[in-house]
Amino acid sequence: MTQKWLGVLVVVLVLGLGISAWRSEHTPAMSTAASAIGWERDFETALARASSDRKPVMLDFYTTWCGWCKRLDQTTLADGQVQKALAGVVPLRLDAEREGRELAQRFGVRSFPTIIFLDASGQEIERIPGFVGPDAFLQRLDEVFKKV
Repeated sequence: MTQKWLGVLVVVLVLGLGISAWRSEHTPAMSTAASAIGWERDFETALARASSDRKPVMLDFYTTWCGWCKRLDQTTLADGQVQKALAGVVPLRLDAEREGRELAQRFGVRSFPTIIFLDASGQEIERIPGFVGPDAFLQRLDEVFKKV
């Protein structure tokens, strides 16, 4: 291979790696099953929907680099029983380093994932800091439903 073609190959590889890194950094951490959940992306919209539907808000704070967030998506939020139970909440998902930064600070979120359940006025009902499996998640969700 000539030096010219070797140079072209190096440029193509570097560009490809750069694009791949940018995409992984700017793509929400969400499995296909978790993306099937009807996530809201705006806090005020979620509160309004919670008020009209008479449901609590489930606010999921994540980051794109968080391995436990991805595991939560791939296991807990992908679980059929969990997805069925989530029909009783208004799900809201925010990247705590981007569009959800101010709310993460407001609610004192310090680790990821953090799920906070809110009433329709925005008051915290329950909090799940960190990863939990489907069974533990369903138990905590039952506690939320008893409080609203």
